[in-house]
Amino acid sequence: MKKILGMLAMALCLIGCSKGPDKVAVKFFEAMADGDFDKAAEYAAKDTKPMIKMMAGMPNAKEESQKENKGAKFKAVETKINGDKASVKVERTKDGKTETNDVNLVKEDGDWKVAVDKENMN
Repeated sequence: MKKILGMLAMALCLIGCSKGPDKVAVKFFEAMADGDFDKAAEYAAKDTKPMIKMMAGMPNAKEESQKENKGAKFKAVETKINGDKASVKVERTKDGKTETNDVNLVKEDGDWKVAVDKENMN
């Protein structure tokens, strides 16, 4: 019985850890890079989803994003959590060049979501 409870506790931790703000931020950037705006919207806060949908409606947005990000890798390098808000520094590496982007996240209904507005768009 102790083994089962221990395994269950470990599984719950892994499930909870996989949805941390760092993981959500990276998944969001990967979806955007792939031009998969529907997937990116799954990681976006309610107020951010209209911007994602607007981008999806732009001609050639998917193709341009895929071309610009072909071969790019994303990695969370720093995460700061303050209650229901978080900020994550995400590195994008492509062709040996690395750039860092800051992204804000908020907790909505218990899940971390990327919160982008006009002021913090890069």
